[in-house]
Amino acid sequence: MSRNNDSKKRKSNYNRNRTCYLSSDGKYYCYEAWDPDAKRMVTQKLEVGKDLSLELTLILDSSDHDMDLNDRYQDELCDPLFEAKANSYISDPNNEDAVDPWDAIADKSGSPEDALFAGPEPENPQAEQVRRIIDENCTEAQQDFFFEHFGKGTQLEEMRQAEAEQTGKLPSSAAMTNRKNKIIDKVAKSFGVERVKRHAYPKKD
Repeated sequence: MSRNNDSKKRKSNYNRNRTCYLSSDGKYYCYEAWDPDAKRMVTQKLEVGKDLSLELTLILDSSDHDMDLNDRYQDELCDPLFEAKANSYISDPNNEDAVDPWDAIADKSGSPEDALFAGPEPENPQAEQVRRIIDENCTEAQQDFFFEHFGKGTQLEEMRQAEAEQTGKLPSSAAMTNRKNKIIDKVAKSFGVERVKRHAYPKKD
């Protein structure tokens, strides 16, 4: 019985970059489509069990989850500093001080030996250890939190509001900080150290 219930649990979460998603209550599978009459994108809803079978809904939800994972891994591979420079150049390319970061990358195409025999650079051992702790010792929810906050640089407040939009419940700021600290504690423990705790100072009258 429990296996049946587990099979019906949604895998994906709301992702504003996706044009299709399963509603938070699991009753509708939604997708955006162009309305030629209104001349704008509108959200179409298919009722699960009526317009769409449960089996097909689970397949679509699993596909959305795989897409989210792929996007997350791609974001993880991005260099935040390079992305920031690229976005800055795109927003104001006519600035005389603006430099396209792609032009600053050294061109090694003239050396076929380098291209043929260049091996991957070894990963920092500490970064490798952190990755292992996140993959092996953290729940899926903690992994999503880690990649969203530490990987993509999303602020806790923004994540808090996004969760409220998705679930209808607004977690407290303290709850978001506690989630973050639990992940840091796991990583710190693996290094044999303790997280640096911030002291709460009394408020002035």
